[in-house]
Amino acid sequence: MFKNYIKVAFRTLNKNRVYATINILGLALGLTVTILVFLFIKDETSYEKHWDGYERIYRTGIKADMMGQKMNAPVSCSPMANAFRTEFTDVETATRVQTINQEILMRHEQNKVYIQKGARVDSTFFKVFDYEFIHGNADAALKETNAIVLTEESARKLFGDKNALGEIVNYDNRQDYVVRGVVKDPKGHAHFQFDMFLADHQYQNIWMNNGWYTYVKLKEDASFDAFKAEMTRNFMKKIEPDVERFLKITAEEFFAQGNAFEYQLQPLKDIHLHSKMDFEIKQNGDIIYIYVFIGIALLVILIAGINFMNLSTARSGKRAKEVGVRKVSGASRKMLITQFLTESVIQSFIALFLAFILVELFLPGFNNIMETNITLFNDYLGKTVLFALLVTLVYGLFAGSYPAFFLSAFQPISVLKGDLTKTKGGALLRKALVIIQFTASTILIIGMIIIFKQISFLHNKDIGFKGDQVIVVPLQTDPMTENFRNYKDIFLKNSNVLSVTRASYYPGDNPNQSMFALEGREEQLPLWNMEVDYDFFKTLDIELLEGRKFEIEKESDSIPYFILNETAVKNLNIENAVGRRLGRYTGNDGSLQYGNIIGIVKDFHIEGFNQPIRPMILTIEKNVWFASFKIAKNDMNATIDYIETEWNKLEPTHPFRYTFLDQKFGALLRQQENFGTMFLFLTILAIIISAMGLYGLASYTAEQRTKEIGIRKVLGASVSQIMNMLTKDFIKLVLVANIFAWPITYLLAKNWLSNFSYQIDMPLLPYVFATLLALIIALITVSFQAYQSANSDPVDALKYE
Repeated sequence: MFKNYIKVAFRTLNKNRVYATINILGLALGLTVTILVFLFIKDETSYEKHWDGYERIYRTGIKADMMGQKMNAPVSCSPMANAFRTEFTDVETATRVQTINQEILMRHEQNKVYIQKGARVDSTFFKVFDYEFIHGNADAALKETNAIVLTEESARKLFGDKNALGEIVNYDNRQDYVVRGVVKDPKGHAHFQFDMFLADHQYQNIWMNNGWYTYVKLKEDASFDAFKAEMTRNFMKKIEPDVERFLKITAEEFFAQGNAFEYQLQPLKDIHLHSKMDFEIKQNGDIIYIYVFIGIALLVILIAGINFMNLSTARSGKRAKEVGVRKVSGASRKMLITQFLTESVIQSFIALFLAFILVELFLPGFNNIMETNITLFNDYLGKTVLFALLVTLVYGLFAGSYPAFFLSAFQPISVLKGDLTKTKGGALLRKALVIIQFTASTILIIGMIIIFKQISFLHNKDIGFKGDQVIVVPLQTDPMTENFRNYKDIFLKNSNVLSVTRASYYPGDNPNQSMFALEGREEQLPLWNMEVDYDFFKTLDIELLEGRKFEIEKESDSIPYFILNETAVKNLNIENAVGRRLGRYTGNDGSLQYGNIIGIVKDFHIEGFNQPIRPMILTIEKNVWFASFKIAKNDMNATIDYIETEWNKLEPTHPFRYTFLDQKFGALLRQQENFGTMFLFLTILAIIISAMGLYGLASYTAEQRTKEIGIRKVLGASVSQIMNMLTKDFIKLVLVANIFAWPITYLLAKNWLSNFSYQIDMPLLPYVFATLLALIIALITVSFQAYQSANSDPVDALKYE
């Protein structure tokens, strides 16, 4: 019997090749999206799970509100890791990490390699994060002060196939290190990726200087809640002396002034998808994107399933007599249901075969857009196949259920008499399915427009500086840093080099924070500070609002002069800021060094748009580690070649490397741009599948109204009148779909936009445009079928009845 079901199923598919192709292609596209989303989710949720005991590892952080300045960051102080190891019985071990935020030139004999991602760590790092050692071991690798551990790839670049253990490498022409270990790259993803680890055993016993990342691994039987409470009590006591030393007030007075400060513990496994803190080691993922992609996958596969139902019922008239003959011949309704479900499942598995081919074809583009490295043949291929098979089976049964029960319910006498009527409930269900399809499609269209409007808004927003003609170059030797001012004239000899300056960091980097005090006031002010050189504002074209810029004839490196941004003036709550004296805390004794505020500049962005502009203070500093050049638009490549040639003469030990400032800053928007691009492709896919569904229902309606169309044509109805008759009901369905889509999209869009400190006002235009686009798609799709029906020969229609 089952063999007969399969034979009939393939015979039916062959007989209705066009509709079978549409069905299978729609199902294949739906399954393709589902498998891609599954692979993406597995990849995104795999972070940190390869570490031994990852569920017991936590990262510390601070959450503070000081003088109106909020900070939520995963940073901690230098002595914290040691305190965890020595003062807490629930702690198995703890470690601290300090990232090296520059490319470092590492040298072994004649081999020179730039290491992009390095870290200073203490001796317990490899006890928390169990890297696999190729040479050396975790216990001894970092015990010496001059020890370094390299990854396998870094060791190969420096030493080739030679065993690197015990060899000497030079760090940036500054210090020699001994290779005490070589490790493999981790088997899975982590929120950090380092290519070398430098031993660092020194720490300052200052609890308010937070420049490290601390990780603590609890014992297996430890109570997290009890440990967190104990940590908070212990560490809050430790910061009290520093509060009095640096802020000149007691801890009680500090909190009484409305300030807040607390320590946080974040599970390691939650960092990648759930952490949006300041000063992350690298940009994390976002759980919102996971939810969005799951939602899109569900919508697409639901739309494709609805298509299957509509296309199947559209052909029900062709199979009605088959059902009648089978029932007269003794077939039960159960047998007919089994027959139709078998056909549905077979189509689903054919679609699955095509889906895996499409996944393999789409993955390179998907990886390129989302900046991932996902493969179909990976460690969880078995889970992927099992998931796909389960979805396909459920999908086939779900998509085929309505046609199976609908067709099997035909009464043989009515069918053989030619009296095949539609039930009111069936018609309502089909219309409801189309409304669901176009509700989903309209949501995606509106969401796509809002996403791109937000991204466009951020791209076109006044960021306060101009970086399109500015290149940034790291300074990596002391002689170059100390003498760079004397070298500026060498570069300016080229008329296409318009300006040269330096800074401690540039837009696109993480800023630094220091404490200041306005003369005559007791409260301490946390301000974000940049150290710059003369011509900084000229090079970046930052607007001066009041006072003057730094001038080499008037300033001295030994006496501080300050320039504030607009936000800093607002936070200081002072009028006539220019000329006021501001104190900067220096040293470990809490002493103040006073200087004059000489100017106010327009706000400019540093960290992108997820954070509001910080209150910024800029000072002149000789020893800063990034140079920048503003170059003319004409002959830019030749100008850069000139800068490189002169640079290499001045700093022959370090090859010239540069980035364009606008690209550096623009990288902060890349995640949103990637999300928007993928959203666009999935929206187009959903629209195509929805149009296929609408075509199915139009075909069904035209088929059921064949006699009516023939009679109307005999009585003189024109083609346009018949087309209007067939299309107006579908237009109503699309309009009803928009009634549901608008409020749903509004709520979802508001939630997404809340992630940005700077966002568009919720516009009406995307809603109107999406409605018009949905109507146009519906008209084109339905009109095609309506035109065919309206132009059919009425004789054939009446003969059919």
